[in-house]
Amino acid sequence: MTVLRAVTPALFFLALATAHAAGSCPPARAGISDLGFTAYREAGTFGGSNVDLLHELQRRSGCPIELIWFPHGRLYAQFYDGQLELTGASLRTPERDRYGVWLPYTYTQFELVLRNDSAGKFHSLAEFVEHSTARLNVPRGISYSRAALAQMQRLQQQGRLEYVNDYEAVFRKIVAGRAEGTLASPTIHLRYQRQHQLLGQMKASFFSESPRTIVGLYVSRRVAPEIRRRYADSLRSIIGDGSVQRYNAHYLGEEISRQMFLGGMQEILDAMPRQP
Repeated sequence: MTVLRAVTPALFFLALATAHAAGSCPPARAGISDLGFTAYREAGTFGGSNVDLLHELQRRSGCPIELIWFPHGRLYAQFYDGQLELTGASLRTPERDRYGVWLPYTYTQFELVLRNDSAGKFHSLAEFVEHSTARLNVPRGISYSRAALAQMQRLQQQGRLEYVNDYEAVFRKIVAGRAEGTLASPTIHLRYQRQHQLLGQMKASFFSESPRTIVGLYVSRRVAPEIRRRYADSLRSIIGDGSVQRYNAHYLGEEISRQMFLGGMQEILDAMPRQP
């Protein structure tokens, strides 16, 4: 996929009108943000499993897709405002459902990631709140379960939780000793542990308030139904031939990818809307 700079609205909608007139699939703008091996920016290019998936979605659907980078906290504001047709790596929420149709394709699960000297056998975030004094940093704009949010509120009341712009800022502060950990999936924290030479210095553990969850992409409700169906059909084929697992294995390794997709992909396929 050729990654383009953001075009002006006038030029974009001229291209959109031309595509409609020709009867082809109109171009779409897809918002991506800093999510470790899911999506990252390096040396002027984008990489990550979600970026690979969007490349393949463009190829199979025949719909041009322009990738646009945003801080995570701004991405959904742009989507709600009609400035984006697609988002990647999105948990499903009622608010997002008002503006887009969710198409699932993978799994995620948050872990409690702590420096070794702050780590313990915490089976829940509640245990961590009650039996630790460690401080967490998390990015703005990330969705969590209600149970996790309740414990995060307790941490914030204790002065042990701070919201920052992105995961890069999170791990810079951990390296600087201004936080002891974060909440992140393996696809996110492994990249930053490697980047900041923290492998072996941190421990990650799943916690009960964050079960494994399906992740998808949102297609704006402004996009014509027949185009949404084209995206959904293309995504089904990407899921069905094992491409999603291969994208993740490329970045995370075979063992972590195998655990991530334990039980197969049927749950994801069952969650795909019949009428996108």
